[in-house]
Amino acid sequence: MVTGVSSMLTIKRVIKLHCLFLLGCLLFMFFHLHAQVLRVAIPDEDYPPYYYVLDNSLTGFSVETLHSIASDLNLQLEFQRLPWSRVVNHVETCKADVIPVFYKTPQRLQRFEFSRESYLTDPIVLLCANPCPFKFDSTFASLGNEPVATVRHFSYGSTLDEMNFARIDVVESDHMLFRMLLGKRVRLGMASAHTVNHSQLLKHSANQVVMLQPALDLVEVYFAFSIQAGLSAAQCEQFNQALAKFKRGERYQQLLTKYQLHAR
Repeated sequence: MVTGVSSMLTIKRVIKLHCLFLLGCLLFMFFHLHAQVLRVAIPDEDYPPYYYVLDNSLTGFSVETLHSIASDLNLQLEFQRLPWSRVVNHVETCKADVIPVFYKTPQRLQRFEFSRESYLTDPIVLLCANPCPFKFDSTFASLGNEPVATVRHFSYGSTLDEMNFARIDVVESDHMLFRMLLGKRVRLGMASAHTVNHSQLLKHSANQVVMLQPALDLVEVYFAFSIQAGLSAAQCEQFNQALAKFKRGERYQQLLTKYQLHAR
């Protein structure tokens, strides 16, 4: 009788251990699969050449760069298209993993972990509705007190963000800013030279808006991750190594040529 009870207890222990083992395997598979997905938060407003929809597919320099890095790390990309303010919040609160186009500023360094190196330099320029009445000499003083239209909640790099000039946040996107310049509702606007050069709206409105030279600033473009419980330090390090490897490779040069992003 004792032997029978002992045998039953042994069988129950084996079954229990087996169940725990299976549960552990399932949990491992779940976290392993989750770790293989990189959740990318991108604004719902297209921002060429960085990200935009072409033939019903999301593409662009940043998107293709991320695909190359993801392929090297055996990751799948999951894109979340959201309003800009929600993009920042989603990554900061770990509802997404990475913002692909982000300037580094002292304020953002307190909230986000940036890739070790940038992957592009972005010239920030002034645009002027033609005919342009200003003799721009690279200083805001040469513009008098003319207000400069900018996109609400956008950063233009730490130098310009902290500079004192007549800045007015009037629009929600670069596309809206370009339309206001074309309609002469504002005379001056600030934007990335890359987005200006890739704007179909401005290409179809030749000479109605001029890009003033020289550029106001050259800002480095980074990937940004949550500084909280997002990707682990090991995962960030793997990403940084893959990015450095990608920038040394032929594919990076091909994308710079494809999107006309070589330094001029």
